[in-house]
Amino acid sequence: MSRIIFGLLLCVAIFSQATLVPMLLPWGVIPNTVLVLLFLWCGWCGPREALFWIFVSGILIDVLTLDTLGTNVLALIPLLLLATLAKDYVYHTLAVVPALLMAVATVANGLILCVAHGNPPGLYLPIQAAMHGILVLVLFPFLARAWRDVRRY
Repeated sequence: MSRIIFGLLLCVAIFSQATLVPMLLPWGVIPNTVLVLLFLWCGWCGPREALFWIFVSGILIDVLTLDTLGTNVLALIPLLLLATLAKDYVYHTLAVVPALLMAVATVANGLILCVAHGNPPGLYLPIQAAMHGILVLVLFPFLARAWRDVRRY
């Protein structure tokens, strides 16, 4: 049941990130909710299931943004590697490590997309990495509590 809810939440985030959010927020730097959701889910479920979600969401993003097919899947692979490192810190109170790993994953994702599109990386990349790190710091206590409750049952 939780996978279905996550899939629906991820689809809503992908569709809103590709269509609605850029029109509502005209400034350039916005948090990528798809990236944060995938990082948190990959840290919880493990690499095998995370690879499926990364592939599906990357292809869906490519189709919606009319990008070269497979570009976003390739850009999301470092997210999988860094989220598996953050998995060890899910049950601890040290939320700084997943936040830093999220920031590194954001920079890696942005650099891969810049190279794939032929654009130079801009100032938005460290700002977006900081926003994602703060978002993980805010969400981490709620997720750690939920994961402890799920683990108990």
